[in-house]
Amino acid sequence: MQGKICLVTGANRGIGRATAEALARQGATVLLHCRHRADGEVAKSEITAATGNQNIVVLVADLSAQAEVKRLAEEVQAGFPRLDVLVNNAGSFFLDRTVTPDNIEATFAINHLAS
Repeated sequence: MQGKICLVTGANRGIGRATAEALARQGATVLLHCRHRADGEVAKSEITAATGNQNIVVLVADLSAQAEVKRLAEEVQAGFPRLDVLVNNAGSFFLDRTVTPDNIEATFAINHLAS
């Protein structure tokens, strides 16, 4: 993965965090998507310490909002020459009907439209 640019959504904990660390360990530039900057910065520090890879970038977006999804895509396009790997890990499930700021059912918006 040396020299590859990889974006992992939901990268600050769980499977996304483990995936991001594994990619970093293999020498990839890893773009950590997180909903909250503070969580992303903690994950970045831990991954950098564990792997020695300094090529870790935190990107913040709320994937329930279509404008945020578009902004995130534009940020990646503007900041990187290409994207080699996309790991769509972020996801949600709501027991009660929940809608996004765009009036879209939240599970559908986050798990499908944001992909």
